[in-house]
Amino acid sequence: MSLDEEANMTRKTAAAALAAAMTGLAALSACSDGEPEQEPEITLELLTWHGPDSTTNYHAGYQQIIDDYTAEHPEIAIEIRHEEDASYGNILETGFAGDTAPDLIQMKSAQRSTFAANLLDLRDYLAEPSPYAEGGPWIDTFTGGEAAFPVEDNGTSPNALLFVPNDGNPEVSAGKMYIYNKALIEEAGLDPDAPPEDWKDLFEWLEALSGNDDVAPIAGSNDVGGKVSQVGYGFGAGYADQFFAPEFNDPAFSDELYNDKLYILTCYAGGSQLPLTSAPYYPAMFKLMAQHVGYFQESWTENTPETEVLTFASGRAAMMNTTFWDYGTLVSSLGEETFPDGFGLFPVPYFGTETLDYAVDQDWITQEDADAAEPYVVDRPANVGGAGIHEYGFSVNAALADDPERLDVAIDFLRFLSSQEEQAKYVETAGSISPVEGVDLIDSMSSFVLEEPEGGFARQILGYSVVEWGKAGWDVDVTRFLNGEIDWDEMVTSVAAPEWVADIPTLETLQGAVATAEQELAAATPEDTEAKEHALGLAQLRLQIYQRYYYEASGDLVTAAS
Repeated sequence: MSLDEEANMTRKTAAAALAAAMTGLAALSACSDGEPEQEPEITLELLTWHGPDSTTNYHAGYQQIIDDYTAEHPEIAIEIRHEEDASYGNILETGFAGDTAPDLIQMKSAQRSTFAANLLDLRDYLAEPSPYAEGGPWIDTFTGGEAAFPVEDNGTSPNALLFVPNDGNPEVSAGKMYIYNKALIEEAGLDPDAPPEDWKDLFEWLEALSGNDDVAPIAGSNDVGGKVSQVGYGFGAGYADQFFAPEFNDPAFSDELYNDKLYILTCYAGGSQLPLTSAPYYPAMFKLMAQHVGYFQESWTENTPETEVLTFASGRAAMMNTTFWDYGTLVSSLGEETFPDGFGLFPVPYFGTETLDYAVDQDWITQEDADAAEPYVVDRPANVGGAGIHEYGFSVNAALADDPERLDVAIDFLRFLSSQEEQAKYVETAGSISPVEGVDLIDSMSSFVLEEPEGGFARQILGYSVVEWGKAGWDVDVTRFLNGEIDWDEMVTSVAAPEWVADIPTLETLQGAVATAEQELAAATPEDTEAKEHALGLAQLRLQIYQRYYYEASGDLVTAAS
């Protein structure tokens, strides 16, 4: 039997087994003519931060998939539970501690890291065929295949795969956009058909727009991190590499090791100070952050997102930020009376060295600030998406392993959810991007997809990581800085704390990952050998970088690298 025939037979066998289980359940719940339908035999709970009253259509998209699935399997019910993003972590903590956590859980990477021990390793399931797709393993139906899945440690396996991707594509660079009122831009003497490309252009727009006392240049809300990051991620390209030996900067592994470098640089406490408290570009970066947010509507840090949208939609702000997940709802609120010439879009610009020269001329920063920052300025659009790795989706509560019947249904539903047919319907309803191969990008998302610039996207931008990866509540101290209550270096000192230290992998975990990679390479087919060799090389480098620069290093890491 050929490999293809064997895979096809495996798929048919798996599908038949599941079908038999479903048929049994259906028989139990079937009723005779004239009798009322019985309650579903199995109910699963799915947790998400997208609610029915959100400004997005994600909830409707999830409900559509559930309705399609339960129409085929009336003996099964899947209920959506919605919790606010701000309280999501607390809900998960309480749920796992009390054995009341949902069965299927939408999770971001940081949440998976925190609750990894409570999540089921899906590697074996992803390696099997899906009855809802043709061909080989389920994992190959996702863009990038296995190589695009982050390997995580759930305490049982250091080589676990802990989620099924949704709402994103590792090969699509979807940008955060500025949306602008063309009429208000033209009233300010600017060309609405020639939007900014770098931050010099954008600052010139903001200066021109600030002349109208009745219209704010930018509508804003209390998302402090989202606002300051626009300037923050204009600096620090390649800065992390100087702390590490050349073998850790090998382009073949560089992207995959980047987050490990961030963990080390934000958590290492063996020197006189944390490694990222005095980056040479900080004076220019933080001063320009403060300059930028000065153009937002009055009291923006106290505004809700609803106020931000209302300010822009009513014509009281010329611009605002938008993302692909809330774009459709926003555009539907823009009336012809306040947008007689329509609206335009452009991505958050790259910084560019010309912006530093402009800022010096405006007396916003000193020439010394500009000279120190110049080597670390991002000089082309950043890779804001399309990093090659799936980021978030749906995880499975490990407690389901104690109930094989319900677990089978959960896995089958996730396979159904990630089928081409359901994903094609989902992205239309939700206004989203799919991680599944063969699902086309919908028209409304085309404006958010950035074409790769000459020389490729800027990558590995360190920005202000010491702040955003610092102690809980860092945005409070950032707001104090933006309000002029403290200076930038006092802010950095106040927030810099290695609170991510709990996520540093142990040497035992890293050694276990190497051992697993060695075993998988030894058992690899010829077709998989190259990928498994790469996986082993990465596992070995991860062990070495943590051992050398975190567990064995002493003194300041700037000198430890040499």
